[in-house]
Amino acid sequence: MRRILPAAATALILLTFTAFAGDEYISVDKDGNIHVSGPFNAVIPKPAQAFAAGPMHSTPSFLDENLKVSLAGYFADDQFVTVQVETTDAGAGTLSNKNYPVRQIAGREFRVRDACIDISQEDLDGDSDPTFEFVEDQGVKIVPAMQAVQLVVINADGTAQGTILFMRNVPGGCEAVTPEFKAAFDAAFERFVGSIRAAD
Repeated sequence: MRRILPAAATALILLTFTAFAGDEYISVDKDGNIHVSGPFNAVIPKPAQAFAAGPMHSTPSFLDENLKVSLAGYFADDQFVTVQVETTDAGAGTLSNKNYPVRQIAGREFRVRDACIDISQEDLDGDSDPTFEFVEDQGVKIVPAMQAVQLVVINADGTAQGTILFMRNVPGGCEAVTPEFKAAFDAAFERFVGSIRAAD
């Protein structure tokens, strides 16, 4: 299970974000609940003993493709979850989650993948990306490893993607992940997804 997710996690975390008006897909209310709108609509209740950060918005471009991205997250001492919505002006079907395994979570099928990711302090110190720094600035213990699960939904025409990245610190590194740790992690993620479904 090691090293399946680094590129996806990095792509999710390592975007450069700047404020822009009129295209925001995520907001945070006064109680810290995340509201998703636009191509997807959901309320994501703030977990107990966590705090909300963001949202951050960006409009990156790649060649002829223009994206609109919103990101927010919940953070605690040794874990965090980010919620991201991305749209593209490229053709229908550009975005897909078909290569993700299907998993039953909180009574519904979702496309998800998971992995343990080794992260060294040198990796963190050597990266000056403002969004990676945003995650670090929340005071989450990231080193030496994070167990991660990524859930991805795509709209009907493949031009919008919603992503939840749920991560928890692994104090002994990826080699220390036990079946009990993984079971507790999976149960916590299922409760989180269940809270979203209950709020909708």
